[in-house]
Amino acid sequence: MGRYATVFQAETYAILACAHEIQTQNRSEKYVSICSDNQAALKALKAVRKTFSLVLQCQRALNDIPTRYAVGLFWVPGRAELRGNEIADGLARDGSVMGFLGPEPAVGVSRREIQKRLSRWLFNQQWARWRGFGDTPRQAQEFISGPSLGAKEKFLSFNRTQDRAV
Repeated sequence: MGRYATVFQAETYAILACAHEIQTQNRSEKYVSICSDNQAALKALKAVRKTFSLVLQCQRALNDIPTRYAVGLFWVPGRAELRGNEIADGLARDGSVMGFLGPEPAVGVSRREIQKRLSRWLFNQQWARWRGFGDTPRQAQEFISGPSLGAKEKFLSFNRTQDRAV
């Protein structure tokens, strides 16, 4: 999922993958249980108002599962040492070590991550100017007079749609 994926996004994507797997396989089981140790993902799927497109996509996939299956979403404690949960954690660990193929970010970047990186960038720019050298090429310095605290405030005031565009 790339290095910018949050735990919430990864858990929601895993539930989405389960829903697609149920839809594509023609199995004889009537009852299907999807277990997750992430309460936030499960609560987001139950919420009436969907704020994330990934949650909406997951909810639609769950609703598209044929009616011959009774699907339940269940929360399990993360450290309960349940066999299935331990296997899932191992697979997640293995998957996080593998490099992502394709352009990043593969999933939306969280607002908190944008704020953190913007603040770090502004700090580095101010530090470089204070030390008397810049980290931007000469041509760029001709067009950029320096970090703009007003721009920071403007970026931080963006709503989710504007964040996605940036």
